[in-house]
Amino acid sequence: MENAEIRVALSDVSEGGKVKVVGFSNVGAGFTRRLQEMGVLPGETVNIVRNASYGPVEIRVKGSNLLIGRGIARKVIVEVIDE
Repeated sequence: MENAEIRVALSDVSEGGKVKVVGFSNVGAGFTRRLQEMGVLPGETVNIVRNASYGPVEIRVKGSNLLIGRGIARKVIVEVIDE
């Protein structure tokens, strides 16, 4: 299982991690639309800038830094990229 895909919630990825967005879990249409408007789309690569054990998760996507509330970050499903 060398190429096994590891899927976790965005909120579980450590600072400095690089992930690919897979989808959303139990997020309403409004939040899904808002995340997509910010560039958090399935297939998009995201870098984790800051992820403390509390507060929002700071990510970098498409050249912009964004803050995602921890509750929403728990619902963004990502695949860890090994590089």
